Amino acid sequence: IKFNDVKETDWFYGDVMSAVEMGLINGKGEGVYAPNDNLTYAEAAKLAACMHQLYMDGMVTLKNGTANWYDTYVDYCVDNGIITKEYNYNEKATRAGYMEIFANALPDEALAAINEVPDGSIPDVAMYEDYSKAVYKLYRAGILTGVDAAHRCEPSSTIKRCEVAAIITRMMNETKRVPFSM
Repeated sequence: IKFNDVKETDWFYGDVMSAVEMGLINGKGEGVYAPNDNLTYAEAAKLAACMHQLYMDGMVTLKNGTANWYDTYVDYCVDNGIITKEYNYNEKATRAGYMEIFANALPDEALAAINEVPDGSIPDVAMYEDYSKAVYKLYRAGILTGVDAAHRCEPSSTIKRCEVAAIITRMMNETKRVPFSM
């Protein structure tokens, strides 16, 4: 797959191409990846389902649904405990929302901690928040490092598709994970 809107000089080029090669992404059709679009909950469900199936079965065989293109992915996620609550799948995903989904996409042993991130150390993630466990799991595994030097998460903001490509690469390739301490 080649995308007309992704160039070799883009910082995310390697991550997008890696995710394509793994069979995890295929863009929005007609040679468009839309790297600066925000991720939707439907797209988060698709990616999580595909990552889980690739990890568990060695390949991705899931296909788009007929009523809603994302139905098969959501059903897979629900059946496999990846999604545990209701989302409006056509809405833009918040960082907290996609992290809750992605933190369940792989088994715990695939997301082993490599970083020392003590409870309460992420400045904008209170431990009482429902999503805090997912955020800390992904930080500790080296999947996420935060949006700035203070490692803020910005849980209520949205996330771009190009940023998600980097996260997918780190989830599926342990050598790409980022070690750090807080």
